[in-house]
Amino acid sequence: MFVLPGSPPARAHDALVQSSPAADSVVSATPAEVSMTYSGEVFDASSAIAVEVIDSSGANVALTPPVVADTTVTQAVKPVTSPGVVTVRWRVVSSDGHPISGEYAFTVDAPVTPTASAEPDPSATTGAPSSSEQSPAISSTPEQSATADAVAEVEEPRSGIGLPLLVTGVAVVILGAAALVLFSSGRRRRQQQVGQ
Repeated sequence: MFVLPGSPPARAHDALVQSSPAADSVVSATPAEVSMTYSGEVFDASSAIAVEVIDSSGANVALTPPVVADTTVTQAVKPVTSPGVVTVRWRVVSSDGHPISGEYAFTVDAPVTPTASAEPDPSATTGAPSSSEQSPAISSTPEQSATADAVAEVEEPRSGIGLPLLVTGVAVVILGAAALVLFSSGRRRRQQQVGQ
């Protein structure tokens, strides 16, 4: 009697055994990465691995590609834009050559602070001009005053009052002298007429 050898037992698919952050955990800040550890080595091929990290707004914040090291897949993550539930969806090929997939979730419980925030501009809310836009001070330096005076002296025409006064004075003297000559001449004529 011949005994047929039995067929080898079917090999079970690998399964996710650990994750970080842990499933259903609550974290106070966005993790820089998520990692998943499986029961067997993961087939290391970029086409065989897919990881999505979906934040509470529905955006995928995973940075590709994921990194495989033996039984662990690590996925870098961008900071989430709002707190809430984060869902990790994964698909890998297990050591037996069969694809496996699944998902789990954790919660980010703290408001997210942007990595680079600009200081608020006071002039944007008050309407006041910034220091670089303010008008220069009214007071000026001595050099500026001297320059302004020199420019005003060049641009301002000289007064013509002195010349008319001089002409008027000369005319008065001439008229006075003429009147004196006429008076003396008339007097001399009268004396000559009386002497005749």
